[in-house]
Amino acid sequence: MALINDIYVFVENEDVSREITASTHPVEEGIELTDNIRRSPLLLSLSGEIVGSSYEDDIAEIENLQKSGELVEYIGVNLVSDVVISKFATSHVSEIRGGCRFTMELKEIRIAASPYSEGSGNNGTQQVEEAPVPAAETPPARTHTVKSGDTLSKIAKSYYGNASLFPKIFDANRDKLSDADQIRTGQVLVIP
Repeated sequence: MALINDIYVFVENEDVSREITASTHPVEEGIELTDNIRRSPLLLSLSGEIVGSSYEDDIAEIENLQKSGELVEYIGVNLVSDVVISKFATSHVSEIRGGCRFTMELKEIRIAASPYSEGSGNNGTQQVEEAPVPAAETPPARTHTVKSGDTLSKIAKSYYGNASLFPKIFDANRDKLSDADQIRTGQVLVIP
């Protein structure tokens, strides 16, 4: 089972696509020069089944998430957040009663914040917001030292009161963790 926001789905396959884009320029001799490499958005392709007495409601909710472009969080074998549903297809086959097969593509996105805000005047013009003044000191980061029996879910429950928020801790500690299930006793984790 996997979770898309609060919707449970049965996922058979998760295919992750990671790419880079490199700009190149021809030269008179030798191989082309590369002067810029950037990471392309992560793509997660899913296939599986949506079943249960409320499967039609689940499909409608997934369609609404896709149409609205709402950011979703996926928790399965892979954990991703800040993704949108770029593709979603269902097929109803005779082998599945009370459900359907589905394919879905989740695409990582980054949304730019607007530097403009509505002006207070009644002429409808926009004014540039002033940059916030940085604080004199940044508060120290909250940390947690992993104890025997700890999991990211248990840690999230103790700090946030909600075990399903463990991806926040995982994302803040990606430099130390390669897998959410592989924390070690004695590790010091940042709690955002």
